[in-house]
Amino acid sequence: MTGPLYLSRACLKRDPPISALAPLLLGNTDGGEPIGLPGHHLVWSLFADGRDRRRDFLWREMRTGVFLVLSARRPQDPHGLFDIADPKPFRPALAIGDRLSFTLRANPVVRRRDGSRRRSTKHDVVMDALRARPPGERASSRFDLVREEGFAWLERQAGKAGFSVRGGGVQVEGYEQQRVVRRGTAPMAFSTLEFTGSLTVSDPGTFLSAVARGFGAAKAYGCGLMLIRRG
Repeated sequence: MTGPLYLSRACLKRDPPISALAPLLLGNTDGGEPIGLPGHHLVWSLFADGRDRRRDFLWREMRTGVFLVLSARRPQDPHGLFDIADPKPFRPALAIGDRLSFTLRANPVVRRRDGSRRRSTKHDVVMDALRARPPGERASSRFDLVREEGFAWLERQAGKAGFSVRGGGVQVEGYEQQRVVRRGTAPMAFSTLEFTGSLTVSDPGTFLSAVARGFGAAKAYGCGLMLIRRG
């Protein structure tokens, strides 16, 4: 995303018309659309002003029915499903050395070339590390690997995104497997990790560009939006 950005809070109304809500939850009937994560369709409805529109927003579900959205356009609610607070321009004034608190729900992956495949494929960082351990050690190693591999992934992101993190100032937890059911094809699975802590800005322009792009994979499904604040 480039240009002006907006941060919006959208709360699903308690009594939206079922006729408007149902198709968004179930997905299109022409096949191929993911139908397993209702938030995906609900948030897309705020920006889907054309069939060929590409995603130009990041989002996170803060709690059931409450979404934060960082977008290049103001959200529109043609179905009347949400109460949307006035979008706030997202343009923090940052300097080198600024310390920020952050939270991030991400799908951390590494790319590996499997066998004779010409292209690399994405692998969950935790499962990728677990596969390198002897089978008898995997269960006991899982908790430590969530922390170690998750933090190593975050450090790699920081190195190219204009910020730095310290191990003692970041918590890595909440490892979960997500599954998206899709019509006409195999389900899609991905994992999420929750990062919470503090960071130091080393390149304000690069950092804000990275926040606008998002971190990790599965951004269409509520991953990758880093929320920042001073303090």
